[in-house]
Amino acid sequence: MRRSFYFSVLVFFSMFSVAADMSLYLMDGEDFYRASPRQASLAEQFSATVRSDPLPIRFNLAHPVRIAILLFGEKDSVENQALLFTFKRRMRELGIDYRLDTYIDSSVRKDDVTLYFKMVDAKPDYIVMTKFGFMQRRFVERFLASGKSKVILYDFASPLTYWVNDPPLIYIGVDQKLATKRLVDYLDRHLPKTSRISAIVSDDSYMEQVRCNLFLDGIATRGRKLHVIKVIPDNRTHAFQSTNTLLNEGKTDFIFSCSQEISEGVVSALQQKGTSHVETNAWKPWFPSSESFKQTIKASVLFNKDDLSIAVAEAIKLDLEGQNMPLLYMSGFEVVGTQDSEHNMQLMVEKMYPYSVTLWQR
Repeated sequence: MRRSFYFSVLVFFSMFSVAADMSLYLMDGEDFYRASPRQASLAEQFSATVRSDPLPIRFNLAHPVRIAILLFGEKDSVENQALLFTFKRRMRELGIDYRLDTYIDSSVRKDDVTLYFKMVDAKPDYIVMTKFGFMQRRFVERFLASGKSKVILYDFASPLTYWVNDPPLIYIGVDQKLATKRLVDYLDRHLPKTSRISAIVSDDSYMEQVRCNLFLDGIATRGRKLHVIKVIPDNRTHAFQSTNTLLNEGKTDFIFSCSQEISEGVVSALQQKGTSHVETNAWKPWFPSSESFKQTIKASVLFNKDDLSIAVAEAIKLDLEGQNMPLLYMSGFEVVGTQDSEHNMQLMVEKMYPYSVTLWQR
């Protein structure tokens, strides 16, 4: 069933493929569901499951389920702590006996494969991959081909057409394109027409496609001019340096940050300079601890990350029970501006992060 479905999707998307780049292989949610209405129906059912109270698994497992989660960056980051906290809580509520092995890829070298081979040797039942690039794709394909470990792609909602015969268990993520379009709409409404807009974008091919280029195109179609565009590696240090360069040139009022890592670097530079008239955007909750911080962030996109972690647990449960699940699940998001009060932001965060809200408040 899965193979025939993926073949039909591959044929469907071949009609729209015009360039030999990554866009040839990535499907966005709207077209994915349009190609298979049954997938859309399964996704709706799964979304209801994620938002509902947990129902414990219907039988006792013969042995603990072995799960490997590959995290990136610092283990103690709020994002990683929230992911693990929410996932563990949901698994406990579902009554699933499991063993969790956590792998942390915090290296700056993109060719370091040591961690990946450790995961291969461990032979887990399920692998949760929280970042997807060239290195991760090669190792995921190894697991998909062997069929010995089932793969869940976390925070990645763009099914790949070249995984026709061996798809992962499920893609779990957010509609990044729609979120970016909504952010463009918000900024176009709230930035003065005379604002000088710059952009610091990531050289990551996936982020470039689902966020960076969409923002650049969206701003251009609204008749706004981008004064400076800087392409950098997706990290805070390069973002900090690029922001200082922009500030020294004195030709910007708003800096678009294509990722949260870039946003952190931009905010740090703005606060260090004490610049009050230059703003940027963020991709996570903000809690204004000072007036300077509130002046720095123009808008933030809040993703339902708790729903993503809950979805990982629910997908494992459904698979253990042999029930149907969608190949793609996308959680919601909200674009929130700093004109909203801190109280309203608090209510929004409590709604969107019901499990991990206390972690985000630190």
